[in-house]
Amino acid sequence: MKYSIPLIFVLWGVLLSHPHMFIDTEMEIRLRNDELEGVEITWHFDPMFTAAICTDFDINGNGEFSHAETSEVFSNAFSNLESSDYFTFLNINGQTLSPSQIEEFSVFLQGGALVYRFFCPFNIRVTQGEFRIAIYDSTYYCDILYKEGTPISISGPGSSNAAYQIEQNDDISITYGGNVSVSREGSTYSGTAFPQELVVYMSPD
Repeated sequence: MKYSIPLIFVLWGVLLSHPHMFIDTEMEIRLRNDELEGVEITWHFDPMFTAAICTDFDINGNGEFSHAETSEVFSNAFSNLESSDYFTFLNINGQTLSPSQIEEFSVFLQGGALVYRFFCPFNIRVTQGEFRIAIYDSTYYCDILYKEGTPISISGPGSSNAAYQIEQNDDISITYGGNVSVSREGSTYSGTAFPQELVVYMSPD
């Protein structure tokens, strides 16, 4: 079967690295007392990618993705992101980690927009009282920001002792070139981008 998927999740690295894709992120941090069990990530996509995935994989056009259709999306329009660490970088206990596997992948439409949801297991003890999670594309083909509103939730035993804030990480700069032909409403594009980073603080009982 020939797919019309935009090159974003296939060959984005060979193209000019200005944003062509816009992703709004939500995250659920799952704790187990002083351990980070993992992170559930939800991506809301722009209309162009939504249309492409629906055209290629919603075979019967019913606006829903069956188990078989979801497997096709995973295999052909998601799993190759393993080589880019699924754009997910956890800084914890003085080291930077990325997901070694993905669980609970689903794809659906919400408010007319395509949504990916998946779980990144980590199962690691938090020894320094805080950890940081940044989600970004180092080529800047994807412009990834947290969704407006309340994009972060924390669940599980120990969640009542956790607080968070979202910061811009000025230590990570992404330089991109080329003309910005499409843009996120309200954003400016200077040629250098800095990813947003979630900082989670865990206080003792």
